[in-house]
Amino acid sequence: MHLAVVGTGRVGRMTLLALAHEFWIKELTLVDLVPRLAEAVAEEIRHTIASTRVPMKIFAYDQDEAVEGADMVLVTAGFPRTPEMKDRTQLTAVNARMIKEIAEILGPRNPEAKFVMVTNPVDAMGTLFKKISGVDWVISTGTNLESQRFRSELSKQLDVPITAVRGFVGGEHGADAVLLWSTVKIDGKPLEEYLSCTQKTLDKEGVKESVKEISRMIIQVSGGTRQGPAVSFRDILRSIALDDNKILSVATPYQTPQIPEPVMMGIPSMVGKSIGPSLESFLTEGERGELQKAASKIYGTYQEALASP
Repeated sequence: MHLAVVGTGRVGRMTLLALAHEFWIKELTLVDLVPRLAEAVAEEIRHTIASTRVPMKIFAYDQDEAVEGADMVLVTAGFPRTPEMKDRTQLTAVNARMIKEIAEILGPRNPEAKFVMVTNPVDAMGTLFKKISGVDWVISTGTNLESQRFRSELSKQLDVPITAVRGFVGGEHGADAVLLWSTVKIDGKPLEEYLSCTQKTLDKEGVKESVKEISRMIIQVSGGTRQGPAVSFRDILRSIALDDNKILSVATPYQTPQIPEPVMMGIPSMVGKSIGPSLESFLTEGERGELQKAASKIYGTYQEALASP
């Protein structure tokens, strides 16, 4: 499997550390427009696999044009969210210019590749990349990270091991994330049944606030989110490469009567070499309505990205 990673900044580097343990990667291509940055990161990864013993070939380039014939491409390039930013959509214009250029270059050179978008605001950028590149297989990482944060907070509040918790988040990676309470199970029991049996209580609003706001605290204190995103992206790439068909909250093209074209929106789906089916039909009517609202929000951000010079 030939994996290309475009962008070796903060998130890209941490993701590469997670990927240095993945035996399915036979060839790894790194690209960053900052002179010699990809080369330096490539050396670090070579030093890492000297320990992990993963026999991958690693190449580094300063130009996007060098990426050709990849099986999968992870696009992390772009400006990151900073502590003063209230919302990821503030990155729309600046990152749209970069994504348009990358899409124009990488699409024709890698027409059979599976593209996974990370650049924020990720759902709008994934939609933009698919539009500009003309590539068939494009997803964004969607609300997979929010789903991890959701389970983490449930584990803390209910004082149960994380292995006992199941649950997903859909919608937008951001303010319009939708906590899908109907998907939550604790020790195999639906949430309300578990609470009734154990006489425990749960602050649902507190969980919601944590899922949506915890990243801002992490960014303010440590400068950026790293480990959580890295393993989230690793899980998505692994499930695609190995055709695991694991249920993950990735974002795929989703359309409602309110918007004229599909946008990338997070919804729990089986992820392998193909995507789907999703869990949408198992959600409550209220949850599906919230997903439609999120899709409209993403469409507005995408339109802003498309119109940006």
